[in-house]
Amino acid sequence: MFFKVSVIFYLISAIIYVAFLLRSKGTTCVSGFCVVVAGFITHTTSILHQFWIQGFFPMATPFDAMSLFAWGVMAIFLALQFWDRNPVLGAMAAPIAAVLMLIASTFSYQISQPIIPVLRSWWLPIHVSFAIAGNSVFTVMAMSGAMYILQERLIKRKQIGRFHKILPSLQTLDTFNRRALPIGFFFLTLGIISGALWASSAWGSYWTWDPKETWSLITWFAYAGMVHQRFAFGWRGKKAALLAIAGFFLVMFTFVGVSLFLGGHHSFVDLCRETVPA
Repeated sequence: MFFKVSVIFYLISAIIYVAFLLRSKGTTCVSGFCVVVAGFITHTTSILHQFWIQGFFPMATPFDAMSLFAWGVMAIFLALQFWDRNPVLGAMAAPIAAVLMLIASTFSYQISQPIIPVLRSWWLPIHVSFAIAGNSVFTVMAMSGAMYILQERLIKRKQIGRFHKILPSLQTLDTFNRRALPIGFFFLTLGIISGALWASSAWGSYWTWDPKETWSLITWFAYAGMVHQRFAFGWRGKKAALLAIAGFFLVMFTFVGVSLFLGGHHSFVDLCRETVPA
């Protein structure tokens, strides 16, 4: 119930934010923010409810993964609201969270179904927390990159109107992406390292070239290149914003596409499958 209510709140907040951008003359959307907060509270309650029922933190199923991803995005968004209560960011964050939650709802709400034994490990919350944190940071970076592209286009076309005033300055957006990039990369690195340590304890090998491992490594190299170009060669502005957006699509494919279509230890099908005693 809490999960479904939070999905409804996120969808309503997305509609409010978009309608506000299209019709209102103000620069803040208090009603949209309040609905987002209500959704985040019910979402958090849903996660805690699963923890209470299952006896361990819900991170083992595809339902949990997508739900936590949405929760991470909204947590960062709400944290940023104390810095700048920008309705454009809300109009991006709320729909993304709602879509992630709707994807989660296509998987079963697994409370009583058993999961494979390897997932009942203390490595699970460590590995998944780092991975979700990194993905959430990269997602918000992509939102900031999209706002940068929009703001730059408005300035070049000399459309200095309400939208231009609502959007943060180019310098603010670029500074945010510059500061967020190493944080997201740090979490991604810890996620890969913790996953390798978990694999060693579970299967006796740090690396098996599982499809998710391979694509995670590709994602790591992509963001490592971004970090290098940012701080060694001073890449900034539109080029950095486009890379942040491209990185988001790579993150989404690694997080969702690989698990759905390429199989391996991280396959959503395998994670949901009940093990049968020999």
